[in-house]
Amino acid sequence: MTSELKHHWQPAEKQRHAIAGPLPGGKQHDEGERLDTLCGKRVVAAASNELNWLWPTCDACMDVAKERVGATA
Repeated sequence: MTSELKHHWQPAEKQRHAIAGPLPGGKQHDEGERLDTLCGKRVVAAASNELNWLWPTCDACMDVAKERVGATA
């Protein structure tokens, strides 16, 4: 088992989307940055603030994220 992150999460377009790989440089993405998500969408990153992290999780990203880590449920 590896401790390297296979993906990370980012608020974007009123949902929390998963992005492949670890968070670049360990810092949040900039607001307005274009990101390719695990669900196949190209989204614009929202500010990483307390309210935006409460947005619903993108179900399609969650499905792919679970597959990537070998989760069964």
